[in-house]
Amino acid sequence: MRSFEGQPKTEAGLEEDFATIGVTHGMTLMVHSSLSSIGWVVGGAPTVVRALLSVLGEGGTLVMPAATPLGTDPANWSSPRLPEAWLADVREHLPVFDARTTPTTLGAICESFRTWPNTLRSDHPVESVCARGVAASTIVSEHPLAFSEGPGGPFEKLYNLNCRILLLGVGFNRCTALHFAESLVDRRRVKTLRFPVVDNGQRVWTEVPNVADDNGAHFPVVGQEYVAEGEVRRGKIGDAPSMLFPMRNLVDFAARYFDGVL
Repeated sequence: MRSFEGQPKTEAGLEEDFATIGVTHGMTLMVHSSLSSIGWVVGGAPTVVRALLSVLGEGGTLVMPAATPLGTDPANWSSPRLPEAWLADVREHLPVFDARTTPTTLGAICESFRTWPNTLRSDHPVESVCARGVAASTIVSEHPLAFSEGPGGPFEKLYNLNCRILLLGVGFNRCTALHFAESLVDRRRVKTLRFPVVDNGQRVWTEVPNVADDNGAHFPVVGQEYVAEGEVRRGKIGDAPSMLFPMRNLVDFAARYFDGVL
């Protein structure tokens, strides 16, 4: 049974917290989040989305990842790890990604934002991004299948827009901009993504290269060093320890780090 500690978190209170940490009207903001870290929110995840949209205003753009890792070959899933005997059936019947209906598994706030009126979504089958606001169509309009977090896609657009990143109750291990930074260096780590697509009316499996998962090897270290040297505003959103910083500064810092250690 869940314990109820402190005070309930309201939309007005969250708006105040977002403004205090530095979210402003007209900002382009990418949010990585954990609803449970905020505390008990009146109205749940939609309240958090409404508060963010209110503080950003009509001139702003809200962006969130909408990744679908369970749209890949089930043999490579880490959670859940399926029984070997299931793999053939799951692989045969795994639905093809649909930007309109395929849910993200990145948490309640991201999923609530995905379904929000006028939210747009890029069409990458595994690493899609959602955006709503003045720059949304620019951000999601192109998303290459290979190296999906690299140049030519939403993350380069966000970099060029001088986007801010809000880590809301999560750490740098959840910060997708670090994959973009790694994609820019020569010795980037690479994995193969395998997923179903529709090609000429037929469901087929395709494979593309992508920047590999970090699994805690470097991202927390990059984050710790960046916080010590970079332009980071720290505070709490509800009960959630949070950080706000410029994406461009982090990416430039991280690219130098990766270029030296990989």
